[in-house]
Amino acid sequence: MKKLAIGTFIVLAGLFAATAQASLYQQLAVVKITDTEVVTVKEVKDIVDTQEKEAGRKLTPQERAQTFETIINQKLILQAAKKAGVTVSASELDEAFLANISQQLNLPRVYSEKELNDLVMANKKMNFSDFVKDQTGMSVDEVKSQIIRPDLIWRRYLLSQNQQELQKISATDKEIRDYYELNKTQFIRPDSLKMFLVAVPKDSDPLAARVKLEGLLKDVKSGKKTIEQMRRDGQNPKEAGYGAGDLYLMKVQQHAAQLGVTYDELLKIFDGDLNKPSEIMDAGQVWQFYIVLEKYPFKALEISDVVRPESTQTIYETIRALVTQTKQLSFLEQKRQETIKSLNTPENVNRKKTGDDLIKLLSW
Repeated sequence: MKKLAIGTFIVLAGLFAATAQASLYQQLAVVKITDTEVVTVKEVKDIVDTQEKEAGRKLTPQERAQTFETIINQKLILQAAKKAGVTVSASELDEAFLANISQQLNLPRVYSEKELNDLVMANKKMNFSDFVKDQTGMSVDEVKSQIIRPDLIWRRYLLSQNQQELQKISATDKEIRDYYELNKTQFIRPDSLKMFLVAVPKDSDPLAARVKLEGLLKDVKSGKKTIEQMRRDGQNPKEAGYGAGDLYLMKVQQHAAQLGVTYDELLKIFDGDLNKPSEIMDAGQVWQFYIVLEKYPFKALEISDVVRPESTQTIYETIRALVTQTKQLSFLEQKRQETIKSLNTPENVNRKKTGDDLIKLLSW
């Protein structure tokens, strides 16, 4: 009897596992405009798991139902975009991903994947792929395919459908000035400086890289090479063997990290003399030295001031671009909702589960 009981338990356990597996792949809806796409419990659960990790709590079945609707809406608008011939190339996807990450990290420009890897390694002691996984719960490829690509496609689709109306949207003079008055305390420029930075990547031979940089530093000190010569040659690092260019830094922690130094080291840079080459510095993946060319004191910026010394873009123009973009994004979101509403019809969406039946399936 014991053998029979154990055998029965194993069979029942297998049945329960098979039933649970089958319920994960149960169809909740079928979306069909250009393709036939099925929304399963598993697809909803995978996205909910990520949302719950970000939120730090369990989502209610009603909140999970909202995620289910979002999945349907995304499939609808992506299929509509496909029908309209909207595509995104691999290079465009890579560029958008790097731009998104650089923006999330508040970097002053779009960093390459290598630069991001170096930055994360210096500050978080992990490689870039692990950093993305830690922050999102997804791999780099998953972020690109599941977040960046759909976002690019729906925006491009809506832009193609509403281009003329969108071009008419712009910030008014009153909106620009009102924005400045409401946010005046944010328009400041901390103590800042302009430096000329020269860096040689260590690659597989750190010693040879240091010797290379020592030679460049010697040439600068002796006058054999001018800053202008190195600035020009450094724009083609593969040929020159080094990178060089101007860099604007503010006396803030973020810019210390950007340079690959501690905040205390950044303060020493600001205290240094003008036009005097620094010693060689170890910045992780590169050896580097710098020359401080100009220093600029703290300044509260008026609306007519330029954003940065030697720049031609004023605060007024910056706000105009920001307010215009905000209005255009609001317009696009309104059009997105209108488009989804027009697409979300019984002809395009066959809902297999609704009401209490849906909530029951989402109550895992």
